[in-house]
Amino acid sequence: MTGPRLAWIAADDARMQDVHALRHKVLFAPFGLPRDDSWDDAGADRLHLVAMHDAGDGAEPGDESAAELVGYLSLLLEAEGMGHVRQVSVREDRQGAGIGRALMAEAEAEARRRGLAAVWLHARITAEAFYHRLGYVTTSDGTFPSGRTGMPHVRMEKRLTAG
Repeated sequence: MTGPRLAWIAADDARMQDVHALRHKVLFAPFGLPRDDSWDDAGADRLHLVAMHDAGDGAEPGDESAAELVGYLSLLLEAEGMGHVRQVSVREDRQGAGIGRALMAEAEAEARRRGLAAVWLHARITAEAFYHRLGYVTTSDGTFPSGRTGMPHVRMEKRLTAG
């Protein structure tokens, strides 16, 4: 099996409908929360990265109409020279296949291309070890409830440049 194809897409890209469904299924449905697509996805400071996997069954490699969305993250560009990673979502049946790692590596590469000094995120405590393996450091003094789920999170950061 080959790795996912990653693509930065615009907020008005048709694939964002699949992103809404994935975000809900992975991040909110397990808590019984209703679907809410009213995220503020538009704006030049909001970048959207999708991971696609060819559906197979005779599909031509790279044929977007036959590709399935398997992962997503959002990168917010902040005025302080920081990038804020949000909504990291990998389809449940593809977790553990390197998709989250690939998404994070590309988000960090994009942040570097844009001259950002660091990337930060709020991680569910269940994902803290994953981000530690990617070089992130926990910067909060403890856990705090975050987002619609109220689950315990920690703030994590990774420096991208010296200093």
